[in-house]
Amino acid sequence: GYAPNTGEELLKHLQAMGLTVDQMLAAGVATRFESGQVRDMFHGRLMFALRDADGQVVGFAGRSLDGSNPKYINTPQTQLFDKGRLLYGMDRARDAIAKEGVAVVVEGYMDVVSLAAHGFENVVAPLGTALTPEQAKLLSSYTTRVLLLFDSDAAGLKATFTAGDTLLEAALHPAVVTMPAGEDPDTLVRLAVIHI
Repeated sequence: GYAPNTGEELLKHLQAMGLTVDQMLAAGVATRFESGQVRDMFHGRLMFALRDADGQVVGFAGRSLDGSNPKYINTPQTQLFDKGRLLYGMDRARDAIAKEGVAVVVEGYMDVVSLAAHGFENVVAPLGTALTPEQAKLLSSYTTRVLLLFDSDAAGLKATFTAGDTLLEAALHPAVVTMPAGEDPDTLVRLAVIHI
């Protein structure tokens, strides 16, 4: 989806449905500035629904479309949303992970979307942070084998080693998929489709 750039569309919509500002703040879909002004948490961003493993929406992520930072923002931690305990795409990937006996872990939401669109159904991603012990435990509910398919840049290599250690500590069996320099899973799968 898309969050309009006005910063007040969701507020107006939810208020018309009878929700209070305090409820919206508690849900993490609105934010209050020091001035006291309340605005939509997300505006001018491509939106991703963040679901738990059962498919229930518990938060949102918004990607900047104009190159502004931060590139991604997530719903702040709430009673329902704890980004360290969730994996993006797990609700749709869990059956494929269990069936295939392996999970593919990538860095970002777009990597999951792109790979899933090209038939790779067992793909998940952490929510903008390093892989946590809780996320490793979630993976262990469906498989013991994990392929790490992170970007080939310095940050991706660092994330690969950190994730590998976390997976080993959870008694999982990680393997690393090496990518060509300068590529990420999203661009690589697009190039593969173009050349087929």
